[in-house]
This record gives sequence, C-alpha cells and structure tokens, in this order.
Amino acid sequence: MNNIKVVDWISYDEAENKENSFGGLGGWFDNGMRWKDYLEACTPKSRQYPMAIRKAVIERQLKEGGDWHQSSDTGVPLFSDGTVATFSYRSWGDIMAAIWSQEDDCDYSYMSFYMSRLVERVEGV
Repeated sequence: MNNIKVVDWISYDEAENKENSFGGLGGWFDNGMRWKDYLEACTPKSRQYPMAIRKAVIERQLKEGGDWHQSSDTGVPLFSDGTVATFSYRSWGDIMAAIWSQEDDCDYSYMSFYMSRLVERVEGV
C-alpha cells in the first residue's frame, strides 16, 4: 500500500478538475461509533485516504462542518498522489465525527459536523 499523505488543502472548485479518490454521500456515522467503525466501512484499498485525512485533521486540530469543507478555499484535502477527497455535508460529518469521537472519547454523530454552526455547539469544540 502506498504511503498517501495530505499535502495541501484546496478549494472545492480547484478539486473539480482532479481525480476524486475518496468521499461520497454519507450520513451513517452515529453516536457510540468510533474510528474503527469508519475504517471497517471503507474498502481495504481506500483506507489509506481516510487515514491520511485523520492525521492531517488532528495535526491541524480541524473541527469544521461540511459547509466549510465545500466553501472554504482550504477545505478539500489534496493527496500526495494528486487525487482529492470531496464530500457531501453528511459524509464530511461522518469522517469528522469518526475522527473526533475517537480523539475526544465522546459520542458524535455525522450531524455534529454537518454544518459549522452545529460544530460550535459540540462540547469542547
């Protein structure tokens, strides 16, 4: 397996012309789930991408919603292989909830990170 890393964060518009290696529609991550549950839902081949996102998100202490992911100039992860990961609001919420549920040892669902205004209500964010 390649050693995929997030090398930059770009806009959703910039990502449009790049191959999308990971992302989707989402909306399934629920209270009580953790990072292992998220990885189990990924194909073995694709797991390197969410693992790279997780590392980059933790390093940046990034806690933003799906609206930020889609509208920010720096909301889309660009990987070392030149691909990107674009998400719906729900699927961004899935991966953020999976990351921070594990890190904070707290029950988040995808709705906790669906939109940035909801993130502000999450205790400790």
